[in-house]
Amino acid sequence: MFRKKTILGLLVCIGCTLQLFAQQKPAQWDLKNSIEYALKNNIQVQKSKIGVSEAKVDLLTAKAARLPSLDGSVSQTFSNSRVAGLSGSYHNSSSVSGRYSVSSSMTLWNGGKIAKNIEQQGLQVQLQELSSSSTENDITTAITQAYLNILYANEAVKIDKQTVESSEAQLKRAKQLLDAGSTSMNDYAQVETQLSSDKYTLTAAQNTLDQAKLTLKQLLELDINDELNIVFPEINDADVLQLVAEKSQIYNAALSSRPEIKSSQMSIKIAELSLDKSRAAYYPTVSLSGSIGTGNQYNTNEKFTAQLHNSLYQSLGVTVSIPIFNNRQNKSAVEMAQYEIKNAQLDYTAAQKTLLKTIETTYQDVISSQSKYVAAKDKVKSSEISYSLINDQFNLGMKNTVELLSAKTTYLTAQMELLQAKYSAVLNLKLLNFYQNIPIQ
Repeated sequence: MFRKKTILGLLVCIGCTLQLFAQQKPAQWDLKNSIEYALKNNIQVQKSKIGVSEAKVDLLTAKAARLPSLDGSVSQTFSNSRVAGLSGSYHNSSSVSGRYSVSSSMTLWNGGKIAKNIEQQGLQVQLQELSSSSTENDITTAITQAYLNILYANEAVKIDKQTVESSEAQLKRAKQLLDAGSTSMNDYAQVETQLSSDKYTLTAAQNTLDQAKLTLKQLLELDINDELNIVFPEINDADVLQLVAEKSQIYNAALSSRPEIKSSQMSIKIAELSLDKSRAAYYPTVSLSGSIGTGNQYNTNEKFTAQLHNSLYQSLGVTVSIPIFNNRQNKSAVEMAQYEIKNAQLDYTAAQKTLLKTIETTYQDVISSQSKYVAAKDKVKSSEISYSLINDQFNLGMKNTVELLSAKTTYLTAQMELLQAKYSAVLNLKLLNFYQNIPIQ
Protein backbone atom coordinates (compact mmCIF):
# COMPACT_ATOMS: atom_id res chain seq x y z
CA MET A 1 0.00 0.00 0.00
CA PHE A 2 2.79 2.41 0.89
CA ARG A 3 4.53 1.66 -2.39
CA LYS A 4 1.35 2.36 -4.39
CA LYS A 5 0.84 5.68 -2.61
CA THR A 6 4.45 6.64 -3.27
CA ILE A 7 4.13 5.92 -7.00
CA LEU A 8 0.83 7.81 -7.16
CA GLY A 9 2.42 10.78 -5.39
CA LEU A 10 5.32 10.82 -7.86
CA LEU A 11 2.93 10.73 -10.81
CA VAL A 12 0.96 13.65 -9.38
CA CYS A 13 4.15 15.66 -8.83
CA ILE A 14 5.33 14.92 -12.37
CA GLY A 15 1.94 15.97 -13.76
CA CYS A 16 1.97 19.23 -11.80
CA THR A 17 5.54 19.94 -12.95
CA LEU A 18 4.63 19.36 -16.59
CA GLN A 19 1.59 21.59 -16.25
CA LEU A 20 3.63 24.40 -14.71
CA PHE A 21 6.24 24.03 -17.43
CA ALA A 22 3.56 24.20 -20.13
CA GLN A 23 2.13 27.36 -18.62
CA GLN A 24 5.51 29.04 -18.10
CA LYS A 25 5.64 32.55 -19.52
CA PRO A 26 8.70 34.68 -20.33
CA ALA A 27 9.84 37.09 -17.63
CA GLN A 28 10.40 39.70 -20.32
CA TRP A 29 8.68 39.92 -23.66
CA ASP A 30 10.60 40.64 -26.84
CA LEU A 31 9.29 40.21 -30.38
CA LYS A 32 10.65 36.69 -30.84
CA ASN A 33 9.25 35.08 -27.69
CA SER A 34 5.99 37.00 -28.12
CA ILE A 35 5.48 35.37 -31.52
CA GLU A 36 6.52 31.94 -30.24
CA TYR A 37 4.16 32.14 -27.27
CA ALA A 38 1.24 33.34 -29.40
CA LEU A 39 1.68 30.51 -31.91
CA LYS A 40 1.39 28.01 -29.06
CA ASN A 41 -1.39 29.61 -27.04
CA ASN A 42 -3.56 31.76 -29.32
CA ILE A 43 -7.10 30.37 -29.51
CA GLN A 44 -7.47 30.88 -33.27
CA VAL A 45 -4.23 28.99 -33.90
CA GLN A 46 -5.36 26.12 -31.67
CA LYS A 47 -8.74 25.96 -33.41
CA SER A 48 -7.03 25.84 -36.81
CA LYS A 49 -5.01 22.83 -35.64
CA ILE A 50 -8.23 21.12 -34.54
CA GLY A 51 -9.49 21.70 -38.08
CA VAL A 52 -6.47 19.75 -39.36
CA SER A 53 -7.27 16.85 -37.02
CA GLU A 54 -10.89 16.84 -38.18
CA ALA A 55 -9.78 16.69 -41.82
CA LYS A 56 -7.57 13.69 -41.01
CA VAL A 57 -10.57 11.92 -39.49
CA ASP A 58 -12.52 12.55 -42.71
CA LEU A 59 -9.60 11.07 -44.68
CA LEU A 60 -9.68 7.89 -42.57
CA THR A 61 -13.43 7.66 -43.16
CA ALA A 62 -12.91 7.98 -46.92
CA LYS A 63 -10.28 5.22 -46.91
CA ALA A 64 -12.55 2.95 -44.85
CA ALA A 65 -15.13 3.04 -47.67
CA ARG A 66 -12.98 0.44 -49.46
CA LEU A 67 -13.49 -2.06 -46.65
CA PRO A 68 -16.48 -4.37 -46.34
CA SER A 69 -19.17 -3.64 -43.78
CA LEU A 70 -20.22 -6.19 -41.19
CA ASP A 71 -23.55 -6.24 -39.33
CA GLY A 72 -25.06 -8.68 -36.89
CA SER A 73 -28.74 -9.18 -36.13
CA VAL A 74 -30.58 -10.98 -33.34
CA SER A 75 -34.38 -11.01 -33.09
CA GLN A 76 -36.96 -12.75 -30.90
CA THR A 77 -40.53 -12.87 -32.18
CA PHE A 78 -43.77 -13.81 -30.47
CA SER A 79 -46.74 -14.51 -32.77
CA ASN A 80 -50.37 -15.44 -32.06
CA SER A 81 -53.13 -16.33 -34.53
CA ARG A 82 -56.52 -18.08 -34.86
CA VAL A 83 -56.29 -21.40 -36.69
CA ALA A 84 -58.96 -23.96 -37.69
CA GLY A 85 -58.91 -27.37 -36.04
CA LEU A 86 -59.87 -30.75 -37.55
CA SER A 87 -63.38 -30.44 -36.18
CA GLY A 88 -63.82 -27.09 -37.89
CA SER A 89 -63.57 -25.06 -34.72
CA TYR A 90 -60.99 -22.29 -34.28
CA HIS A 91 -58.45 -21.94 -31.49
CA ASN A 92 -55.52 -19.71 -30.63
CA SER A 93 -52.05 -20.78 -31.72
CA SER A 94 -48.94 -18.95 -30.51
CA SER A 95 -45.23 -19.39 -31.07
CA VAL A 96 -41.91 -17.86 -30.07
CA SER A 97 -39.09 -17.89 -32.57
CA GLY A 98 -35.57 -16.55 -32.84
CA ARG A 99 -33.55 -15.35 -35.82
CA TYR A 100 -29.76 -14.83 -35.84
CA SER A 101 -27.76 -13.52 -38.79
CA VAL A 102 -24.53 -11.84 -39.88
CA SER A 103 -24.35 -9.87 -43.13
CA SER A 104 -21.64 -8.07 -45.04
CA SER A 105 -21.43 -5.88 -48.11
CA MET A 106 -18.64 -4.30 -50.10
CA THR A 107 -18.46 -1.91 -53.02
CA LEU A 108 -16.33 -3.42 -55.76
CA TRP A 109 -16.51 -0.57 -58.26
CA ASN A 110 -18.45 2.69 -58.54
CA GLY A 111 -16.73 4.55 -61.34
CA GLY A 112 -13.66 5.40 -59.25
CA LYS A 113 -15.70 7.55 -56.85
CA ILE A 114 -14.10 6.05 -53.74
CA ALA A 115 -10.56 6.61 -55.03
CA LYS A 116 -11.37 10.19 -56.04
CA ASN A 117 -12.94 10.86 -52.66
CA ILE A 118 -9.85 9.56 -50.86
CA GLU A 119 -7.64 11.79 -53.02
CA GLN A 120 -9.91 14.74 -52.38
CA GLN A 121 -9.91 14.22 -48.62
CA GLY A 122 -6.12 13.98 -48.69
CA LEU A 123 -6.04 17.39 -50.36
CA GLN A 124 -8.50 18.68 -47.76
CA VAL A 125 -6.00 17.73 -45.04
CA GLN A 126 -3.30 19.72 -46.83
CA LEU A 127 -5.75 22.59 -47.32
CA GLN A 128 -6.49 22.68 -43.59
CA GLU A 129 -2.77 22.62 -42.83
CA LEU A 130 -2.29 25.59 -45.15
CA SER A 131 -5.22 27.35 -43.48
CA SER A 132 -3.55 26.75 -40.12
CA SER A 133 -0.30 28.20 -41.48
CA SER A 134 -2.21 31.21 -42.78
CA THR A 135 -3.72 31.74 -39.32
CA GLU A 136 -0.24 31.55 -37.79
CA ASN A 137 0.99 34.12 -40.32
CA ASP A 138 -1.88 36.45 -39.43
CA ILE A 139 -1.09 36.13 -35.72
CA THR A 140 2.62 36.69 -36.40
CA THR A 141 1.85 39.85 -38.37
CA ALA A 142 -0.56 41.11 -35.70
CA ILE A 143 1.98 40.47 -32.93
CA THR A 144 4.69 42.28 -34.91
CA GLN A 145 2.46 45.31 -35.48
CA ALA A 146 1.35 45.38 -31.84
CA TYR A 147 4.92 45.05 -30.55
CA LEU A 148 6.25 47.83 -32.78
CA ASN A 149 3.30 50.01 -31.79
CA ILE A 150 4.48 49.63 -28.21
CA LEU A 151 8.03 50.64 -29.14
CA TYR A 152 6.70 53.64 -31.05
CA ALA A 153 4.40 54.70 -28.21
CA ASN A 154 7.21 54.28 -25.68
CA GLU A 155 9.52 56.61 -27.63
CA ALA A 156 6.67 59.08 -28.04
CA VAL A 157 6.25 59.11 -24.24
CA LYS A 158 9.97 59.80 -23.82
CA ILE A 159 9.79 62.75 -26.22
CA ASP A 160 6.71 64.15 -24.47
CA LYS A 161 8.39 63.78 -21.06
CA GLN A 162 11.38 65.75 -22.31
CA THR A 163 9.01 68.35 -23.72
CA VAL A 164 7.25 68.71 -20.35
CA GLU A 165 10.59 69.06 -18.55
CA SER A 166 11.64 71.73 -21.06
CA SER A 167 8.33 73.58 -20.61
CA GLU A 168 8.70 73.50 -16.83
CA ALA A 169 12.18 75.03 -17.09
CA GLN A 170 10.87 77.67 -19.50
CA LEU A 171 7.98 78.52 -17.17
CA LYS A 172 10.41 78.91 -14.30
CA ARG A 173 12.58 81.25 -16.38
CA ALA A 174 9.51 83.15 -17.62
CA LYS A 175 8.52 83.73 -13.98
CA GLN A 176 11.96 85.16 -13.27
CA LEU A 177 11.71 87.47 -16.28
CA LEU A 178 8.19 88.49 -15.23
CA ASP A 179 9.37 89.31 -11.72
CA ALA A 180 12.26 91.31 -13.22
CA GLY A 181 9.87 93.17 -15.50
CA SER A 182 11.55 91.82 -18.64
CA THR A 183 8.41 90.13 -19.98
CA SER A 184 4.68 90.67 -19.86
CA MET A 185 2.02 88.75 -18.00
CA ASN A 186 0.58 87.70 -21.35
CA ASP A 187 3.86 86.08 -22.40
CA TYR A 188 4.08 84.29 -19.06
CA ALA A 189 0.51 83.00 -19.45
CA GLN A 190 1.35 81.62 -22.90
CA VAL A 191 4.27 79.62 -21.48
CA GLU A 192 2.05 78.39 -18.67
CA THR A 193 -0.64 77.33 -21.15
CA GLN A 194 1.96 75.54 -23.24
CA LEU A 195 3.07 73.55 -20.18
CA SER A 196 -0.52 72.45 -19.52
CA SER A 197 -0.87 71.44 -23.16
CA ASP A 198 2.38 69.46 -23.03
CA LYS A 199 1.24 67.64 -19.87
CA TYR A 200 -2.02 66.72 -21.60
CA THR A 201 -0.09 65.42 -24.62
CA LEU A 202 2.11 63.34 -22.29
CA THR A 203 -0.95 61.85 -20.60
CA ALA A 204 -2.47 60.97 -23.98
CA ALA A 205 0.82 59.39 -25.10
CA GLN A 206 0.97 57.32 -21.91
CA ASN A 207 -2.60 56.15 -22.51
CA THR A 208 -1.66 55.20 -26.06
CA LEU A 209 1.26 53.16 -24.72
CA ASP A 210 -0.98 51.41 -22.19
CA GLN A 211 -3.52 50.61 -24.92
CA ALA A 212 -0.78 49.22 -27.17
CA LYS A 213 0.39 46.96 -24.35
CA LEU A 214 -3.17 45.80 -23.76
CA THR A 215 -3.55 44.93 -27.44
CA LEU A 216 -0.43 42.78 -27.34
CA LYS A 217 -1.52 41.17 -24.08
CA GLN A 218 -4.87 40.20 -25.58
CA LEU A 219 -3.21 38.76 -28.67
CA LEU A 220 -1.02 36.66 -26.38
CA GLU A 221 -4.14 35.39 -24.55
CA LEU A 222 -2.63 36.37 -21.18
CA ASP A 223 -4.62 36.38 -17.94
CA ILE A 224 -5.76 39.57 -16.25
CA ASN A 225 -3.08 39.33 -13.55
CA ASP A 226 -0.18 38.58 -15.92
CA GLU A 227 2.48 41.26 -16.16
CA LEU A 228 3.77 42.36 -19.56
CA ASN A 229 7.37 43.47 -19.14
CA ILE A 230 8.41 44.65 -22.59
CA VAL A 231 11.98 44.56 -23.88
CA PHE A 232 12.77 47.85 -25.64
CA PRO A 233 15.61 47.19 -28.09
CA GLU A 234 17.72 49.89 -29.66
CA ILE A 235 16.84 50.51 -33.30
CA ASN A 236 19.61 52.18 -35.26
CA ASP A 237 19.98 53.55 -38.78
CA ALA A 238 21.08 50.15 -40.13
CA ASP A 239 17.76 48.65 -39.01
CA VAL A 240 15.77 51.42 -40.67
CA LEU A 241 17.75 51.84 -43.87
CA GLN A 242 18.13 48.19 -44.88
CA LEU A 243 18.40 47.47 -48.58
CA VAL A 244 15.15 46.24 -50.10
CA ALA A 245 14.96 43.48 -52.69
CA GLU A 246 13.28 44.07 -56.02
CA LYS A 247 9.48 43.95 -55.99
CA SER A 248 9.41 41.14 -58.54
CA GLN A 249 11.81 39.08 -56.43
CA ILE A 250 9.67 39.58 -53.32
CA TYR A 251 6.47 38.77 -55.22
CA ASN A 252 7.86 35.59 -56.79
CA ALA A 253 9.15 34.40 -53.42
CA ALA A 254 5.74 35.07 -51.87
CA LEU A 255 3.94 33.20 -54.67
CA SER A 256 5.96 30.08 -53.95
CA SER A 257 5.69 30.20 -50.16
CA ARG A 258 2.54 31.99 -48.96
CA PRO A 259 -0.12 29.53 -47.71
CA GLU A 260 -3.03 31.58 -49.05
CA ILE A 261 -1.66 31.17 -52.60
CA LYS A 262 -1.07 27.44 -52.15
CA SER A 263 -4.56 27.11 -50.69
CA SER A 264 -6.08 28.74 -53.76
CA GLN A 265 -4.16 26.39 -56.04
CA MET A 266 -5.23 23.36 -54.03
CA SER A 267 -8.87 24.50 -54.06
CA ILE A 268 -8.78 24.20 -57.86
CA LYS A 269 -7.56 20.60 -57.61
CA ILE A 270 -10.25 19.79 -55.05
CA ALA A 271 -12.92 21.28 -57.30
CA GLU A 272 -11.62 19.20 -60.23
CA LEU A 273 -11.91 16.05 -58.12
CA SER A 274 -15.47 17.03 -57.24
CA LEU A 275 -16.19 17.10 -60.97
CA ASP A 276 -14.70 13.61 -61.39
CA LYS A 277 -16.83 12.31 -58.51
CA SER A 278 -19.95 13.84 -60.04
CA ARG A 279 -19.24 12.19 -63.40
CA ALA A 280 -18.67 8.85 -61.66
CA ALA A 281 -22.36 8.83 -60.73
CA TYR A 282 -23.15 8.06 -64.40
CA TYR A 283 -21.41 4.67 -64.12
CA PRO A 284 -22.90 1.49 -62.64
CA THR A 285 -22.07 0.49 -59.10
CA VAL A 286 -20.96 -3.10 -58.51
CA SER A 287 -21.25 -4.41 -54.97
CA LEU A 288 -20.76 -7.76 -53.28
CA SER A 289 -22.98 -8.89 -50.43
CA GLY A 290 -23.27 -12.01 -48.32
CA SER A 291 -25.02 -13.22 -45.21
CA ILE A 292 -25.32 -16.23 -42.95
CA GLY A 293 -28.13 -16.90 -40.50
CA THR A 294 -30.22 -19.41 -38.64
CA GLY A 295 -33.27 -19.57 -36.38
CA ASN A 296 -35.24 -21.62 -33.90
CA GLN A 297 -38.73 -22.24 -32.49
CA TYR A 298 -39.23 -22.48 -28.74
CA ASN A 299 -42.48 -24.50 -28.71
CA THR A 300 -41.14 -27.62 -30.51
CA ASN A 301 -39.58 -30.81 -29.25
CA GLU A 302 -36.48 -30.42 -31.40
CA LYS A 303 -33.32 -29.43 -29.55
CA PHE A 304 -32.10 -25.85 -29.77
CA THR A 305 -28.72 -26.78 -31.33
CA ALA A 306 -30.38 -29.06 -33.84
CA GLN A 307 -32.75 -26.29 -34.87
CA LEU A 308 -29.86 -23.91 -35.39
CA HIS A 309 -28.09 -26.48 -37.54
CA ASN A 310 -31.14 -27.40 -39.57
CA SER A 311 -32.19 -23.75 -40.11
CA LEU A 312 -28.75 -22.57 -41.21
CA TYR A 313 -28.72 -20.62 -44.45
CA GLN A 314 -26.06 -18.71 -46.46
CA SER A 315 -26.24 -16.26 -49.30
CA LEU A 316 -23.71 -14.59 -51.57
CA GLY A 317 -24.55 -12.18 -54.34
CA VAL A 318 -23.28 -9.52 -56.69
CA THR A 319 -25.42 -6.48 -57.35
CA VAL A 320 -25.04 -4.14 -60.31
CA SER A 321 -26.89 -0.85 -59.89
CA ILE A 322 -27.27 1.02 -63.18
CA PRO A 323 -28.35 4.67 -63.07
CA ILE A 324 -31.05 5.34 -65.69
CA PHE A 325 -32.90 8.46 -64.61
CA ASN A 326 -32.61 10.32 -61.33
CA ASN A 327 -34.42 13.60 -61.92
CA ARG A 328 -31.35 15.36 -63.39
CA GLN A 329 -29.40 15.07 -60.15
CA ASN A 330 -26.22 13.78 -61.81
CA LYS A 331 -26.24 16.35 -64.59
CA SER A 332 -26.86 19.19 -62.13
CA ALA A 333 -24.05 17.92 -59.91
CA VAL A 334 -21.64 17.93 -62.88
CA GLU A 335 -22.63 21.47 -63.89
CA MET A 336 -22.29 22.76 -60.33
CA ALA A 337 -18.84 21.15 -60.08
CA GLN A 338 -17.80 22.91 -63.30
CA TYR A 339 -18.89 26.25 -61.85
CA GLU A 340 -17.01 25.40 -58.66
CA ILE A 341 -13.82 24.99 -60.71
CA LYS A 342 -14.33 28.39 -62.36
CA ASN A 343 -14.91 30.03 -58.98
CA ALA A 344 -11.77 28.39 -57.58
CA GLN A 345 -9.75 29.65 -60.55
CA LEU A 346 -11.09 33.18 -60.04
CA ASP A 347 -10.28 32.96 -56.32
CA TYR A 348 -6.72 31.97 -57.23
CA THR A 349 -6.38 34.95 -59.56
CA ALA A 350 -7.86 37.25 -56.91
CA ALA A 351 -5.43 35.89 -54.29
CA GLN A 352 -2.49 36.63 -56.60
CA LYS A 353 -3.70 40.16 -57.26
CA THR A 354 -4.32 40.80 -53.56
CA LEU A 355 -0.83 39.58 -52.73
CA LEU A 356 0.69 41.75 -55.46
CA LYS A 357 -1.23 44.79 -54.25
CA THR A 358 -0.15 44.20 -50.66
CA ILE A 359 3.51 43.76 -51.60
CA GLU A 360 3.53 46.82 -53.86
CA THR A 361 1.91 48.94 -51.13
CA THR A 362 4.28 47.65 -48.45
CA TYR A 363 7.27 48.15 -50.74
CA GLN A 364 6.24 51.73 -51.46
CA ASP A 365 5.71 52.35 -47.74
CA VAL A 366 9.27 51.16 -47.05
CA ILE A 367 10.81 53.40 -49.73
CA SER A 368 8.71 56.36 -48.62
CA SER A 369 9.42 55.84 -44.92
CA GLN A 370 13.15 55.49 -45.49
CA SER A 371 13.21 58.73 -47.50
CA LYS A 372 11.18 60.50 -44.83
CA TYR A 373 13.48 59.12 -42.14
CA VAL A 374 16.58 60.59 -43.81
CA ALA A 375 14.85 63.95 -44.35
CA ALA A 376 13.41 63.94 -40.84
CA LYS A 377 16.84 63.37 -39.29
CA ASP A 378 18.14 66.51 -41.00
CA LYS A 379 15.02 68.40 -39.97
CA VAL A 380 15.41 67.32 -36.33
CA LYS A 381 19.05 68.38 -36.32
CA SER A 382 18.38 71.83 -37.78
CA SER A 383 15.24 72.48 -35.73
CA GLU A 384 17.03 71.37 -32.57
CA ILE A 385 19.82 73.86 -33.18
CA SER A 386 17.32 76.61 -33.92
CA TYR A 387 15.23 75.80 -30.86
CA SER A 388 18.30 75.67 -28.63
CA LEU A 389 19.47 79.10 -29.83
CA ILE A 390 16.04 80.70 -29.43
CA ASN A 391 15.66 79.11 -26.00
CA ASP A 392 19.00 80.60 -24.90
CA GLN A 393 17.96 83.98 -26.27
CA PHE A 394 14.60 83.67 -24.48
CA ASN A 395 16.38 83.06 -21.21
CA LEU A 396 18.35 86.27 -21.83
CA GLY A 397 15.13 88.13 -22.64
CA MET A 398 16.10 88.61 -26.28
CA LYS A 399 13.26 86.51 -27.79
CA ASN A 400 9.59 86.65 -27.00
CA THR A 401 7.25 83.79 -26.13
CA VAL A 402 5.73 83.45 -29.60
CA GLU A 403 9.14 82.86 -31.17
CA LEU A 404 10.09 80.36 -28.47
CA LEU A 405 6.88 78.34 -28.76
CA SER A 406 7.04 78.37 -32.55
CA ALA A 407 10.57 76.97 -32.54
CA LYS A 408 9.58 74.43 -29.92
CA THR A 409 6.60 73.24 -31.96
CA THR A 410 8.77 72.89 -35.06
CA TYR A 411 11.31 70.81 -33.13
CA LEU A 412 8.64 68.59 -31.56
CA THR A 413 6.94 68.04 -34.92
CA ALA A 414 10.27 67.03 -36.47
CA GLN A 415 10.88 64.51 -33.68
CA MET A 416 7.45 62.93 -34.19
CA GLU A 417 7.91 62.79 -37.96
CA LEU A 418 11.25 61.05 -37.44
CA LEU A 419 9.64 58.59 -35.04
CA GLN A 420 6.78 57.78 -37.42
CA ALA A 421 9.12 57.28 -40.39
CA LYS A 422 11.41 55.11 -38.29
CA TYR A 423 8.81 52.60 -37.13
CA SER A 424 6.90 52.62 -40.38
CA ALA A 425 10.10 51.61 -42.18
CA VAL A 426 10.98 48.93 -39.63
CA LEU A 427 7.48 47.40 -39.65
CA ASN A 428 7.17 47.28 -43.43
CA LEU A 429 10.71 45.94 -43.82
CA LYS A 430 9.84 43.05 -41.51
CA LEU A 431 6.63 42.41 -43.43
CA LEU A 432 8.48 42.34 -46.75
CA ASN A 433 10.96 39.85 -45.31
CA PHE A 434 8.08 37.79 -44.00
CA TYR A 435 6.53 37.66 -47.48
CA GLN A 436 9.84 36.18 -48.66
CA ASN A 437 9.50 33.43 -46.03
CA ILE A 438 12.14 35.02 -43.80
CA PRO A 439 11.12 34.60 -40.13
CA ILE A 440 10.46 37.76 -38.15
CA GLN A 441 13.12 38.28 -35.46
